[in-house]
Amino acid sequence: MSSNIQTLTKWMPAKIVDYSGAYDSCRELHSKGLRLIEKISYVLSNEDDKFDPKIKDIAETLLKVEEKFADCFRALQIEREHVSITKKFKSLRHLAWKTKQKLCYVLRALINELATQFVFSEGGVTVVMLRLATSYNNLLAMDAKFNVPRNGNSVCKNTCPYLLFPLKKFSVTRFLHALARKRAELCSHKLIDCLLDTYKTYDGSDDDSGSDNSSLEIYLALTKHMSPPANAEPPGEKTMKDDAVSAAAESRASFANIDEIIMHEDSNVTDLLNATLGVCPAMLGPDGIKKSKSTGESKVSKTAARKVADYYQRILWSEVGSHLEHVILWWAPSPLAARPPRSSQHLREWINQFIPTADMPQSVISALTCLADALGVHVTSTLWDHSFRRALVASKKDYDGVTGQLFTNVMEELVCLSNLCEVTPDWIVGAPLDELPLVEQIPVLHRLDHSVHTARLWALRECRKRANGWDVRAFFSITHRDVANCLTQLGGLRTNDHALEVEKGQLGVHVEVCTLMRAKLVSEVKENAAKLKDTPNQCVECLASICKTINLAHLKMIFPGKRFWKGGGAVVPEAPCGYVRSYLEKMLIPVLRTTADHQICNMVLTLVCESWLDHIYANKIKFSSCGAWQLLCDFASVSAWIEECPVIDQATRRTLLKNEVLKRCEGVGKLLLRNPGERIRMIDKQLRRKSVSDHSSEEESKEHMPAEMYVPNQEQWLELRAARNKFTFNPLCC
Repeated sequence: MSSNIQTLTKWMPAKIVDYSGAYDSCRELHSKGLRLIEKISYVLSNEDDKFDPKIKDIAETLLKVEEKFADCFRALQIEREHVSITKKFKSLRHLAWKTKQKLCYVLRALINELATQFVFSEGGVTVVMLRLATSYNNLLAMDAKFNVPRNGNSVCKNTCPYLLFPLKKFSVTRFLHALARKRAELCSHKLIDCLLDTYKTYDGSDDDSGSDNSSLEIYLALTKHMSPPANAEPPGEKTMKDDAVSAAAESRASFANIDEIIMHEDSNVTDLLNATLGVCPAMLGPDGIKKSKSTGESKVSKTAARKVADYYQRILWSEVGSHLEHVILWWAPSPLAARPPRSSQHLREWINQFIPTADMPQSVISALTCLADALGVHVTSTLWDHSFRRALVASKKDYDGVTGQLFTNVMEELVCLSNLCEVTPDWIVGAPLDELPLVEQIPVLHRLDHSVHTARLWALRECRKRANGWDVRAFFSITHRDVANCLTQLGGLRTNDHALEVEKGQLGVHVEVCTLMRAKLVSEVKENAAKLKDTPNQCVECLASICKTINLAHLKMIFPGKRFWKGGGAVVPEAPCGYVRSYLEKMLIPVLRTTADHQICNMVLTLVCESWLDHIYANKIKFSSCGAWQLLCDFASVSAWIEECPVIDQATRRTLLKNEVLKRCEGVGKLLLRNPGERIRMIDKQLRRKSVSDHSSEEESKEHMPAEMYVPNQEQWLELRAARNKFTFNPLCC
């Protein structure tokens, strides 16, 4: 044994025996700290909301542990000693620091838990909370006071990511934030009660409240936050408003107006300041404490108390503004979000009308503004989701005339929401950029741009589909009615140009970015609106290309064969063939019945006749003299059919009869009757004798032109004359 002591004395300094008490006290502190951590963890795991009496014992034990930590760090501050002693000191100091850090983390959780309960519990909770906060702050201050070295990231255990969070001292403002978060929901309900009282007066003085159901929607929105009886049945439409009023009257507390709510919250702040003055006055700072001239007692400065109360009101109503949305929209038994989006829009419009005339503090008005903005965002997303989804689903089905109206409704709602963002409660026109709800308008314009683009693609796709089936009624219903209705709604979009204000500068970064993004979306909306305006022309071009194909297909089925046109006869035909009426009724009548557009009617008539001529020429049909007379009679019957058609108005009839394609068809028929080498007279002899006056119009001169001159490729048509006998009867020679 003596040899071991001699060996130990040989390698270790004899002075190490003088620090054995410090070593033992550090180890004892470590064990006490772990036991205290276990007690705090047990209290935190207790789910009972009542105040645990063990917390008072924890506060008393913590004071003793705090003193021992200070003694331990003070005893381990010696640096100029043997290397082995210094190394031992560093190891024990790091162990003590780790224990202190763990204790601070669980202590912070306990203080945060008490900070949410001290308003609703007895006064002793506030005192215990402040005592724990004082000890917590003193423990944190030891690192700087005793120059305790720490690891770079303050990690005590790698298995606990929560320890990575930095520790901060508790202050009065930190307690105020905790109090505001706890009181925000209750104040939200009380504020809604005040709004309901205000709206009852507002609605009673409104003579036009019965014009629509917006009044009922607002009553429902303001009363749904109250929990109805469990066995209550849904009220009928007639008694719904009365039930909402009675429920509001029964559930309202003693707070008749907003001033009483503010006074009650100020009293909570006063209680907290008085408790802080008695337990830990250092938290109030030198400017927050003032000594009484008469008694010499310390008291909270009135200026500091007023500043703290104002600060608390700001953060409280800021929290209320974020809670109001959830209370009204989501947290009620029958939330407003479950009702149609128009209900939220009614409430939002009423709040925007109420704010300019409200006699409330600015912090409360800011909370109502946040609620109005949140309702606007909710309305924008849900209203567009609801209406656009209906339009999109309907666009995948067969056209029934409803899809276009659904797209029109989408644009009407979005245009209305966008126009509301162009004004403020104080400005009708010319509102400053920093007062406009640009953040709210940006998603509205984005959705409007997407809706216009989708409506345009639907119109093009559906028109092509209807044109392929020659369903011109649905085709013109889309181009003439649906697209026109959408353009009418887009015409009401108000988008003021703020480029000059952006060029001047002096705008915040956020406002400038939002303004530029809004300008970009406005340009995209206008570009898509211009494309939508040109969509009917594109659809008509598509109709023209399809019309010619359908004409040729129909003629292939009904046009007489080649032998019919080569046949001969001694009698000149006077009646048209039956295929002419069938052809015109199939291709022309549906168009004339559904549209009065002269250009489209003329276009279809031109395509009908040109397809007729193309079918003849493409199949190289040869015509005898009798066949040529029959074809000329068929062509002439088109003009007669137009004059007798009952579905054509007089203006359209006059326009169709002036179509040059009728002259071209007549000219083809006369060319087929000409003999080889026969010259065409440019004007009749009787017309040649008449002098042409100076004021004669170009149309009158064209009427004097022979029909053959309207045919551009006369030589090709002359090749379709069948071989004839030398003495064939030709009435043109008589």
